Order: sequence, then structure tokens, then C-alpha cells
Amino acid sequence: MFAKLLFYYFLTNLWVISTAAPLTPIKGPQTLSSTVLFEFPKGTWLENLVIRQTDGNALVTVLSAPEVLLISTTNEFRPITVATFPDAIGCLGIVELGHDVFYIVAGNWTAATGTSTLGSYSIWEIDLRNRGPKFAKTTKIVDLPGSGFLNGMTVLNPVAGILLVADSLNSAVWSVNVHTRDVAVAINDTSMAPMQYGTLPALGINGLHLLGSELYYDNTDKATLNKIPVDLNTGKATGPAVTLLQSTVTEIFPDDFTIDFEGNIWMTADLWGQLDLIPGAASTASTNASSKEDKSNTGWTAAKFGTKQEDLRRGSLYITTNGGPINYIYSNWTAGGALLRIDTVDLVL
Repeated sequence: MFAKLLFYYFLTNLWVISTAAPLTPIKGPQTLSSTVLFEFPKGTWLENLVIRQTDGNALVTVLSAPEVLLISTTNEFRPITVATFPDAIGCLGIVELGHDVFYIVAGNWTAATGTSTLGSYSIWEIDLRNRGPKFAKTTKIVDLPGSGFLNGMTVLNPVAGILLVADSLNSAVWSVNVHTRDVAVAINDTSMAPMQYGTLPALGINGLHLLGSELYYDNTDKATLNKIPVDLNTGKATGPAVTLLQSTVTEIFPDDFTIDFEGNIWMTADLWGQLDLIPGAASTASTNASSKEDKSNTGWTAAKFGTKQEDLRRGSLYITTNGGPINYIYSNWTAGGALLRIDTVDLVL
């Protein structure tokens, strides 16, 4: 039952966009509600998250401050500041490479202006092994002086300790070996390039995730979802990039995404405060989206499925929000950043 439900996601309206057809509404919209687990003060930008394997809680990066927080997925405790990072404005991508060992991107991107300080980005380790969340050990792994705007991150090779990091300005993916501290540009492709839309910041490749030997990534400015085959030892491309989904920023605004066990992609659309489902990532892509009118929980930035037994029963998807990215320019937020939960099995087909 759950496997079938993962092909559908509704909030208030369902739409389909494909590579061959224009936007078409589907009759009979249904509703799934979101539960706010914790809402922060207005102006707090929650950027990315991982679900900690040890306890099923969310380790969340903050873009409006150089912080990583542990947020309970069951409201058992208030958010805990796990780590802070000097000489950085905020934090972005995060992964769990080994058991209770996490890596994050820290750097200087200013939300109010949408500008990045070139070369300000670094990769840090957060070690929670045999430690309480208030006593995490943090270690800088490496600076990336050639970076433009480091964003999403994924694990390429857990044995060798190699990460891949999206560079939203430089049309590139960096490889970082956390053991040797070697850094290189693994991929540079035009499908990753940013564009410019008026006052909006230039954002090319944003989220990226590995599925088998294929790297899936979206491009915010181009409103695309793409994949490219990669070498699992170097991260370098072994073939051409393929565009799975081509849309427009007026319909979707891709941020990060997660891939479920059937290969379906759940993509957060930051600017519009919606979640888009792209069934069958390895086949023809389509997407559905929620209403863009709800301002109570807007600016959806990343999503991950829960791992607790109750999460599996509910099909719980945890989502970070920022309160609306444009609101940072004018300081007129309607909501603060929040951690939400959506139970996907509540959908009645």
C-alpha cells in the first residue's frame, strides 16, 4: 500500500508537468496536512537536514546563522544547538557518512541580498559518537577557496570517505575526500549553470543525490531535474547529462530533494512553499505540486523520510522551511522557519 502511495502527493491541488506535455490539472484534488513540530522565530532559515540513524531525530543546518541543531521528531525536547562555526554566516548541505559522524557545508551567503562571498566555504566534521548532542566534536576538514556558492551535498563513496558538493554559482560538483582532505572539481556541466531572474539570486545546481552510479541533481534557475553517470571512486562523469524534467520557475522552484526506495523523487520548491513528486526517477518524469497560496508554512528547503518504526508506518516525510526566501529581502515574514512532518500514507486513493 505504502509503495503505491509514494507515487502521489497532494496538499491542495495536483498538477502534472512532463517533458512532453504542458501543465495540466488532474480532477479531484485531495489534501494532506502538515504537522509543525517546531517553529522558530521569524527570520530563521532552516536549510537542510538528515535523520540521525541513532535516534531518528533531525540534525538540521541553519542558513541564517552558522549553526547545526538537533530537533526532536516527536517533541520530546526543545531544539539543541549541536555545533557552531567561526567565520561563517550559515550552514548548508549535511550528510551522515558513518554512524553518528556528519559533514556539513559552512560559508557566507547573505539571504537579504542573495549574494555569496566567493571562496568562503569549508567542510566541517561533526562527531557525535559516544557524545551527547551538547558535546559534539567539530573539526574543519578543508577550505575550498575556489568555491562560488557551495550548497547541497551527498556521499559518493562511504568507504573512501568521498563527498560530492554542489556549487550553485560555478556550474560544478566538487569532490572532497574527508580522510585525505583532497579537493577537486569532479564535474563541470552546462546543465548545472545558473541563470539570472531579475532580483532573484543566481542559483544553478542545488540538491544532489546518488542513486547507484548515477548522480541526480536539480537546477533552481532552469527548473530542471537531471542525472549523469559518475565514477564511484572519483565522482567524474562517465557519460553525458540527461534532463529528466524541464519546467519553469513560475511552476516549480527546485531546492533540495530526497529519493525513496522506489526511485521516486520528492522535491522541495523553496520559493513557492510546495512539495513536488517526480515518480520513477529512472524513467519519464512528471511532477505534482501544492498550492502556492498558503503562507503559514512557506519556503520549503529540504525533505527526508523518517526512520523510526512509527515513521515507516505513517510514511513520514520531514521538511525544513525558511519562512519564504523573498521575505529576507524585505523582513516581512509571515512565518518563521520550521520543521514539518507530512504523513504520506494518509492519502486515500
